[in-house]
Formats: sequence, structure tokens, C-alpha cells
Amino acid sequence: MKNSKNIKAAILIVLESVCMLFLTYSCDLISDVDDIDPLYQLTEDAVFTDNIKTEAVLNGIYTAWKASELNSFTAHTMLLSGNYETATAGALGTDLSENDVDVSNSSLMSYYRSYYAVIQRANYLIKAMQSDIEIPGLSSVRRKEIEAESRLHRAMAHFYLLRNFGQFYNSASESGIMISNEPLSGNYNIPRSGVEKCFDFISEDIEYAMNNAPETVTEGRLNKSAAKAMKAKILLYTQNWAEAANLSLQIINSGIYILENVFQNLYTLGYKSKEVIFAPISVYPNGILNAGSYTHKPGTLLISVADKSVGSASDGNIQTGEGYDPRFAYAHAASSLSSGVYNNKYPFKNVSGQQSGSPFILRLGEIYLIYAEAKTRSGSGVDSDALAKLNAIRERAGLTKLNPDTKAELLENIRIEKQLELFGEFNEPWFDMVRYHILGDINISDLKPTITNNDQLILPYPVLALSGNGGLTQNPGYTN
Repeated sequence: MKNSKNIKAAILIVLESVCMLFLTYSCDLISDVDDIDPLYQLTEDAVFTDNIKTEAVLNGIYTAWKASELNSFTAHTMLLSGNYETATAGALGTDLSENDVDVSNSSLMSYYRSYYAVIQRANYLIKAMQSDIEIPGLSSVRRKEIEAESRLHRAMAHFYLLRNFGQFYNSASESGIMISNEPLSGNYNIPRSGVEKCFDFISEDIEYAMNNAPETVTEGRLNKSAAKAMKAKILLYTQNWAEAANLSLQIINSGIYILENVFQNLYTLGYKSKEVIFAPISVYPNGILNAGSYTHKPGTLLISVADKSVGSASDGNIQTGEGYDPRFAYAHAASSLSSGVYNNKYPFKNVSGQQSGSPFILRLGEIYLIYAEAKTRSGSGVDSDALAKLNAIRERAGLTKLNPDTKAELLENIRIEKQLELFGEFNEPWFDMVRYHILGDINISDLKPTITNNDQLILPYPVLALSGNGGLTQNPGYTN
């Protein structure tokens, strides 16, 4: 076909650069998603020669979400909010606890690189699906689906980069992130895009996925409904309240995902739960160590909020969990923890027979609370349906219904509920603190005194990222 040889040659050059960049990633996981050759082991005769090998490249994108560098540092970023603190001497994270992150922190660089690993792999596959290369056994419909899945991966990775390293809370800011819309190789000099442009790029990819991704819900995979859920989340972050509420309600009412009747089921079923929208499957024969479970313990902020959730503000017993929010007690009551473990919320190495390494990136419980916040912000006073969705999450946890008197009180109830429902899950409570602070609902310094200015609301660019891309500029308040 026209230009097919040149396109294939270009893709192979990109593949070589991907191999060099991500040589350290292991693909020895044991699920269907991971039953593939590692991306860096693909050779010229294995690139897009049939539909099976093309699917293997797509599986490689899912594998990239499971990089230990990404998930370990995500656990460490829980320290930013004060919900957690380091529990092990010499453990990584002191600078995160103090909201004074070191730009030379090697784990920060690995974290940053891990998201671009997802993007690089996605770009590689998107380029191939958009080319005129003929792939035996791959239908035109499946070809679009693969492009859509890849574009949703790319959108999600850009979004998580933006809220960590860019001023995501200010659409007028020029301090966004580097947008990567094609495979990178060799030296490059790509500047940061403005925040609004970043969100536009992310939204375009998500819209494509909403229209073209698979309909079927499959454990550990992305689909049209997952794209819609991510769109609702993006709309919340861009303050499109009415649209966020409408889309969230569509997901809730669709019946595609089902809220667990008992919250503990989430953490025994793991990625198999019908509530989970996306959790990359990571089943190891002997479990996986989640950094947050072994080096972090609940901080004073989370303990205080969990104590106030039931009874009085100081009646909690950390040993038994009595007097604390049931979700906190389930995760952190000392009497239920194995030796050396600080968190029971996710199954860990010491918990046999359970899914051990599949972090929840998105689930229906969060969509309920996105709806509650967006519906409240789009109206005036106490919105009855927003309150109903909030109370549905509380009742599921065995708590009594709330009955706030004002819109401001309801918004704070929602933030606290997200803090108690989602602690330890991709660090959502931290970003809620940032958003509420920017919107004027709270003063973040009152919750975390080490935060004294807005420069501390985002992470610095790793110094190695700046040296590797001359187009990047450091975030305000940080020096190299």
C-alpha cells in the first residue's frame, strides 16, 4: 500500500526508542492482559503482522499502568494532604509530608516518566491504527476500538500528569504540561501547553473513546462507559458543573456498574467488583508490596476526620477501631492489621487468596460523589438529589444520613465523605483539598499548616525531566 513501508519503518524506529526508554519494566505478570511479550522484545517481524500481535501491543499499554514507580509514588503523594505520614525510619516521603518536594528526588522522576510511558506506548499504537498498514485478522471496527482504547489511555495519563505537575485549577494558566500526541524519539524540545489547551486535548481523546471504544465491560479494560466516567471527572475539574452532574447521573442510572451493598466487598473482590470502572489487573503469585501499606500510617488529619464521623470527636479507639468511621476502622484498626502492615483497605502480600496489586483508579462510589458535588455547585441551597447520592454512600458504610442546612455545609460534607470513602485510592482527597481551596470553600493551610502558598499545590518538575526536554520550565516556587 502507499507509503506503508515508510510508515512501518518509522514505527520501528519509534519502537526502538520505546525499548530503550522502558527497558526496566517487567511484564512477568500472570493475567490475560499480561500474557504477552514485553514491548521491548518485539522484533520487526512481530510488529502489526496480525491482529493477535496488535492486541499484544495494546496489552502493553495496560501493563504500563502497573509500573511500580507509578503506583509506589502515588501512594507517597498521600503524604501531601496530611491524611498519611511516614511510619518507617528512613522511608521515602519526608519532603512530601512537609510539602517541600525535592526536584532531584529520583522517585519523582520515575513517577513522571511512568505516565509518559503510558503515553508513548499509546501514541505508538494510535499512529499505527491511523496509518494505512494492513493488519490481517483485524476488522475495521476493532481497529477503531483499539485506537479509542489507546486514546483513552493517553487522555488519562495526560490528566494525571496535569493535576500533579500543572496548575490544573486555573484554565487561564500557561503552566500546564507537555502534550505528547505522537511517538517521541531522540532529542526533543517541546514546551508546556497552557492548562486550557491541555484539557481540550484530553477532552478530544475522551470524546473519541466515548464514540468508538468497546461497549463490553471487561475486567481490567477500558470501554465507552469508562470514557464517560472520565469525562464526568474532567468536567468537574473544569467547573462545568451542570454537564458533570448530567453525565455522572447517566453512569449511575445506566446499571452498567453497581454500587456494592457492603463497602468491605470492594476490597475482597478487588478489580472483580461490579463497582470498579478501571483497575489495571495485577495478580502476582505472592502478592505485591504497596508502598503506602508498609511505610505510611494514617496521619492526624485523617484520624481526626474519621473520629468525628461517628460519636464524638475524641472517642475513637485506634486499637479496635471503635468510635471511628467504619471505613477507617476497616483499614487502620491496629488489631486487624498484620505485622508490618498499616493499611487493610487493599489486599496485600500478607492477605492470602485475594487480588493483591490492582489499585482502584476509578469506581462508581466516586461517580456518586462527583454527581453530588457538581449538582450542588450548579444550583443553590441544599439540592435534595445531591444529598440523596451523598447519603447513599454513607448508608452503604453503615452511617446515618446527613441533613445539612446550607449549600456550603453540603459541599463540605461531600468533601469529607470523599476523604473517608476514597482515602488511599489514587490520592483523590488531596486534589479535592486543592480544588476546594482554589474555589474558596476552605483554607488549605488550616488543614495542612506546612502549605503556606499556592506554589505548593503542585509538584515540581524533576530536574532530569528539565534537562531532557529543553522546552520545559520549572513550576513557580521551585529551584533546580
